[in-house]
Amino acid sequence: MKILITGAGGLLGAHLTALLSRRHQVTGTDRHPWWGDRPVSFMPGELGEVSFMEDLVKKAAPDCVIHCAAVTNVDLCERDPALAHAVNAELTRRLARAVPPNCLFVYISTDGLFNGDKSMVTEEEPPLPRTVYGKSKLQGEREVQSACERRLIIRTNFYGWSSGRKTTFAEWLYGALESKQRITLFEDFFFTPIYVVDLAERLAALIEAGRTGLFHVAGAERVSKEAFGRQLAESARFSLENVQRGTLKQASLAADRPRDMSLSSECFYRITGVTVPGCREGILRFLGDRRRLLSVRCSGSGELLARPA
Repeated sequence: MKILITGAGGLLGAHLTALLSRRHQVTGTDRHPWWGDRPVSFMPGELGEVSFMEDLVKKAAPDCVIHCAAVTNVDLCERDPALAHAVNAELTRRLARAVPPNCLFVYISTDGLFNGDKSMVTEEEPPLPRTVYGKSKLQGEREVQSACERRLIIRTNFYGWSSGRKTTFAEWLYGALESKQRITLFEDFFFTPIYVVDLAERLAALIEAGRTGLFHVAGAERVSKEAFGRQLAESARFSLENVQRGTLKQASLAADRPRDMSLSSECFYRITGVTVPGCREGILRFLGDRRRLLSVRCSGSGELLARPA
């Protein structure tokens, strides 16, 4: 299969590129350089430039596009709505319309599409985003639904070890716990985090089984940010003496975040027969991969037992 991955220099995009390039013809693209330890087909450039996008799609001739590129900083999106919609919605619209008609378009969406008053939300729940980021990603979903007959939309919340270009939440948390920084973690902010390699393997299973539609693919457990931090500290044998509990109400954040972003992955399991990991299981894999090269993290077969479409 010929696969084009946007945002291939990011956290999820890089892991997908490393994993899928083992058994498919993968082309990655990003404005930032490839940071994997093994060479891949990579076209650096600005996806927002029309001529670059057209040339990219023509050269890659993809059977499948996995669109990971996005502006994901929630507070930045709140401060700059024009940027959020230009990248997360408008760029998605142009790319979705540029791909071949029979191409599978995989859109990586978010758990931030709901107002946060329900737990373990399913795909049947109508989106009602509170933030500019959530609204821009929801518009991106709609652009894909409008433009692509063969589409796979994935809502998720993932963590992992990045290139170091920017620090992810889990990397920041690990560093703060290791260095015994005084930090505050929210006890009233809930999510269902999944380790990035676990997510990449499940995305590969969906794609290779020919799945289309909308799926929530997240961790099996609803945890608070404070509970996630506590499990990370216990698993890594770090002290919690400098960690204090806080609430979103006490924080001065630009975006009014939903208090509960937890997603149910029951539909994914029902369709594929593949489970999603619990919180501690994901954290242990995250810790084990800390010093491993990208290729080693993604060295497993990645072939989960997915039922054919």
